[in-house]
Amino acid sequence: MNRQEQFTVYAAETAIPRHQRAWVWGLAALAILLCGLAAGWLMGGAGFGGFQSGTRSGIRAVDGVALLAQREAVNDELRKRIARLEQALRGDICAPAALEALQPTSR
Repeated sequence: MNRQEQFTVYAAETAIPRHQRAWVWGLAALAILLCGLAAGWLMGGAGFGGFQSGTRSGIRAVDGVALLAQREAVNDELRKRIARLEQALRGDICAPAALEALQPTSR
């Protein structure tokens, strides 16, 4: 059985029948959607079991507590600096202690 296939080459995009263009765009959109879903599944760690994801959320909670403690320490340091600046601005600005308080600190 010999079957002869026929292909048509179109010179302009507007010459392509509308249903064929719709199929091409539909398949392209489907391919992009499937690639996005696959990438999300791979990046999201969908392959991990419940124990491991529970452990990861526990680690995140510990990291959150450490981050909160670090932020509190920075906030306390800033409060102390603000208090020194307010005290310096209440008194003589040209005093050595006031000038020292007004100098920016290097971190």
